[in-house]
Order: sequence, then C-alpha cells, then structure tokens
Amino acid sequence: MKTLFFISAMLLGNFFTPVHDVPMATFHITESNAVIKLDITFDVEDFSKSLDIETTDINTENMENYLTENTSFLFNDKVARLKISEVKIVRDHIKVKGNFGKSALMIKTIKVENRCLNNVPRHSNIIQIDINDKSRDYRMHKKRTVIELILVD
Repeated sequence: MKTLFFISAMLLGNFFTPVHDVPMATFHITESNAVIKLDITFDVEDFSKSLDIETTDINTENMENYLTENTSFLFNDKVARLKISEVKIVRDHIKVKGNFGKSALMIKTIKVENRCLNNVPRHSNIIQIDINDKSRDYRMHKKRTVIELILVD
C-alpha cells in the first residue's frame, strides 16, 4: 500500500509541475591547464524555436554561427574566439563544449556580451565563472547583455 501511495504521489507531483518554469541557459567558464573552457546548456525547445529550426538540424556549424552573432568574450581586453568541440542533445537540453585556447597570462579581466535567446520571454543567461580560484555567478537577460569583471584585486 505504501508503494502504491508513493508511486501515485510521484506521478501526480510531476503532473502538476510546469514543464518549463524558468527559461534559461547556462554558460560555465573555467580554466584548466592554461586553457579557457566554456560549457553551455540550452533548452532544446527554446533554442530550436528561437532559430526556427528542427531539433535534428542543430549542429556544430549553426551553433558556432549563432554564438558568434550573439556573444562575445574578452579576456584581459583581448577578443577570444570560441572553438566548439561538441554539440549534443541530452534529454531536453543542448550541451555545448568549447574552448578559447591557451592563455599565456593570468586572467585579470573578463567582459561578456550575451544576447542568446533574448527573444524568449523571461529568458535568462546564467554566467558561471570559475577562474583564479574564484567562483562567481551572474544573471544576464534582455536588459542586461554585458558584464565586466575584474578578477584580480
């Protein structure tokens, strides 16, 4: 009886949970072995609707084009070009892996411009930065498309 109650509660709980509570994407910037990496997670439905493409048409090329048009990254006041190494769909999300190459210098400043999926109502881009043993999170949205950070005091 307890098992039946538990299963019923789980099913009903999921039934009443909105599928798409908060539309957002995450951009996680890290540094490892002097390579600056970026991991991105998009909601597949938001992304495909925004670009007006089928889910099956999401690939490295159109992702790279989209990110080139809608983002820019400056490290120590130098423009960094993102090289995407992987784009895959995992359940309801698009997982993107890329890097900006080797960094010969310590990262002191970062400037991020991000307009990804700003046409989706209430959408947020969460920027997570884990560099120089410091972790910071920032919320970007239609009215806040640029952040500038100083990482070294």
